[in-house]
Parts: sequence; structure tokens; C-alpha cells
Amino acid sequence: MNRVEIVIGEKKYNVKTDESPEYVKKIESVINDQINIIANQNKRFNDIDKLILASFVIVDRYLKLSDEFVEYKKDMYEEIQVLKEAKEAAEREKEEAVNKAADAVIEKERIKEKLLARDNDREYLSSQITKLQEKISEQDQQLLKSEILINELKSKNEELMEENEELTRERENFTKEINFMNNTKASLNGRISKLQLKLNEKEQEIIKLEKTIKELKSVVEDKSFIGSKDKDIDSLINKIDLLQNKLNEQDEALASKEKLINELKNNVETLKERFETVNDEKEKYLEELLIVTSDKESLINSINQLQEKLNRKEAENFQNRLEIGQLRKENAELMELLEEETAK
Repeated sequence: MNRVEIVIGEKKYNVKTDESPEYVKKIESVINDQINIIANQNKRFNDIDKLILASFVIVDRYLKLSDEFVEYKKDMYEEIQVLKEAKEAAEREKEEAVNKAADAVIEKERIKEKLLARDNDREYLSSQITKLQEKISEQDQQLLKSEILINELKSKNEELMEENEELTRERENFTKEINFMNNTKASLNGRISKLQLKLNEKEQEIIKLEKTIKELKSVVEDKSFIGSKDKDIDSLINKIDLLQNKLNEQDEALASKEKLINELKNNVETLKERFETVNDEKEKYLEELLIVTSDKESLINSINQLQEKLNRKEAENFQNRLEIGQLRKENAELMELLEEETAK
């Protein structure tokens, strides 16, 4: 406990208090100031009046301050209640925001997983599109090769057609020549037959002459007669030799003609074989052309199917991009909402 000496109204007082001396001095100063104010206002007041009036003023101030304090305390209490309610509401909102943030985080993770799955799907679709494009490129190359092969086959077919036409013309010419040779052979055979008949007749005449000569040799002994007959016989023999030479020449001509005819026949057979070979090759090339045409049509159908699949994949990819953009937009909105709730 502190002992403090104070002076109030020019009188000294000893005060025992638990308060500090500075605080007691402040009270002393307040009382003396109020006494001095009252003394300055009216010089007729004595010390007791000054003390009473000063006490009255101080008590009045105290009561007013006490009322103000009570009112202030009441206002503060109400404000504290409002703040408590606001705090509770804020805590509830905070809790709701935390829950929303947790839900948003969960939703964000789910959206991330969904976006990751979409990215994986997009990568898979991109790889599939790349593979399809490679297949289309291969199909285009095969189609180009098929077109080149078709053009080559067409050119070969045209060459074969030209060669076929040429062989047909040659065949017609050879046929005409063979017909001419056959006609010539027939006429030569007729002439040979006639010559053979004449030769037979001459041989019969020679036989008759030989018989006549023998008879004449046996009957006639006259040398002059025999000499004349020998001359006739020699002349006949010479004629016979001439006829025999002519027959031999005709036989040689016929043999050469037959040889030529055989050669022509062989040439005709060779040409027939070549013509048949060309026809076989032509049919083979036509079959290959039909196969290539069917392969080309199947390739075109495959390319059309691949193009349709590619268009569907592109449409699906475009739809997936739209969905991914929408999800990203929703994710951004959720992130903004989460940041706003976190800031609150």
C-alpha cells in the first residue's frame, strides 16, 4: 500500500491507497482544477462551498460518464453480439466455402482425370489418324502403281492388237497365196496327169516300135533297108529322149513347186501357232487387266471406306476438342470460384 500526500484547497491530506502515486496526483490535479474553476467563477464561495460544488461537478461528470459508459457498454455488447453473429455466419460461410473448396478440389481432380483421359484418347485418336493417313498413303501408292500397270497393260494390249491386226493381214495374204498355190498345184497335177498319159502312150508306141524293129530285123536282111529303119529308130529314140528330158524337167519343176508348197504350209502352220500364241497372250493380258481393274475397284472402295472412317474420326476428334474446351472453361470457373472463396 502506498502513502501519498496530496494538497486540496490549500489543505494537506495523507492518503493510503493501492494505486500508484501518479494516479493519485492526477486525481488531486482534477479536484484542484475544478475548485479553481469554481473559485474563478464566483469569488464569494468559501472553501467548503468550493469543495461541495467541485464534488457536485465531478460527481455529475462521473454519473454522465457512467451512463455513457453503460450506454457504450450496451452498444458494445450489441455490436459484439452482432460481430459474434457475423463471425458465426462467417465461420459457417467459411465452413461452407471450405466444403465447397474441398468439393471443388475433388471436382478439379475428377476433371483433371477426365482431361487426362481425354488427352490419352486424343493421343490415341491422333495415332490412329496417323496410321490411317499412312495406310491411305500406301493405298494411294498402290493405286498409282496399279494405274501405271494398267497403262502399261493398255499399251501392251494396243501393241498386241496392232500385231494381231498385222498377223491377220499376213494370214489373209498367206491364205490367198496358199489358195493360189493350191490352184497352181491342181493345174500342175492335171498337166502332169496329161503328160503321164502321153508318156504312157509314147512308151506303148516305143514298145510297138521295138516289136516292129525286131520283126523287121528278123524278116528283112537288106542292109540299106535296115540302115534306113535304124535311122528312123534313132530319130524316134532321140525324140523319146527329148520327151524324157522334158518329163524330167517337169518332174523337177513339180518337185520344186511341191517343196515351195510344203514350205508355205509350214509357214502357215507357224503363223497359225504364232497367231494362237498371240491370242493366248492377249487373253492372258485381258484376264490380268480384268484382275487389275477389280483390284483397282476394291482399292477405291477401301480408300472410300478409310476416308469415311477418317471423316468420322475427325468429327469425333472435333467433338472431343469442344468437350475439352468446355471442361477447361468449367475448370477455370471453378478455380476462380475457389480462389474467391479462399480469399474470403
